[in-house]
Amino acid sequence: MLRKDKESVDSGWQSSARGEQAWKEATDKVASRNADVCKTGRRERADQERERADERRSAAAKREAKLRGKPGS
Repeated sequence: MLRKDKESVDSGWQSSARGEQAWKEATDKVASRNADVCKTGRRERADQERERADERRSAAAKREAKLRGKPGS
């Protein structure tokens, strides 16, 4: 069985620059979309937490007013 030297086999190989560029663009697009989704999710969770905190404060104020017997509760 005849074998070629490893150097002679690898020496003519060239990467497909166009294919690599397309792959890089696709992975960059996915990474960008993932980052955008993470930012949106963080904002939504922060808004939800803010709303919950406001509701808790409002409920606590109502309970406090009711305990003190103040009108408007």
